[in-house]
Amino acid sequence: MFDASFYKQVLPERITEECQQRPGDIPVVNLHLASGRVMDLCHIVHLADLWFAVNYFRETESCKDMDLAFLPYELVTMVTVSLHHPQSRPIGFSVKEKA
Repeated sequence: MFDASFYKQVLPERITEECQQRPGDIPVVNLHLASGRVMDLCHIVHLADLWFAVNYFRETESCKDMDLAFLPYELVTMVTVSLHHPQSRPIGFSVKEKA
């Protein structure tokens, strides 16, 4: 299970490493949920003991609109990180903690 320490330490470190290899590209983090839904994250808002809150993009073409979601950690079955060229993606995941 992905827990608070994963989102606080492992994920930001790994994203930073990936971005150092391809500076200028946009990091995109997707949460794959047990329900089959995929959430395209902007940033993590809060990490609690049993749940966390995230802002995620409603649509990824303009990345203008976001929603706030509160999720139990066990709902996330997979986390993917990819890098996109800025021309194909205006905004990605922000590593800086908002919480």
